[in-house]
Amino acid sequence: MTWLNSGIRAFLLAQGSAARWLREELDSLKVSCRLTAGCIEELAREADHAARRATCAGDGVSYAQRLREQLIVQANWVHRWTMTDDKAPPDDPIAQAFVRIARKYALPRPWKLSEPVAVEVGRRRPAWAWTAGFQPQAAGH
Repeated sequence: MTWLNSGIRAFLLAQGSAARWLREELDSLKVSCRLTAGCIEELAREADHAARRATCAGDGVSYAQRLREQLIVQANWVHRWTMTDDKAPPDDPIAQAFVRIARKYALPRPWKLSEPVAVEVGRRRPAWAWTAGFQPQAAGH
């Protein structure tokens, strides 16, 4: 990473831009669950690490642009985690890092209910036996 990208990184992190950009991205995706400040910070740190690794590859893309891309990835993971019951792929290290953070901060997941199925229940007595002592009352009493 160049000295210019290092300076930009230090400035963005000192200003709290990563956390703010992540919150803005979550708002644009209409993520309704509230995330704690610690969770936002940890997701932003994860995006920072990924952006640093990608910027060191030396393909000419700035750190700020890489950070924005990684924050979008993190926001999409939060959206997917809180809106669907899909499982994260076990061979994706980015997904597994997100799952670790999501479980650490107990991010909610929707419940997928199974299709209702009728099950026959065997009875020991006839079904009409519960009415044996029933005495109907007149409407006027």
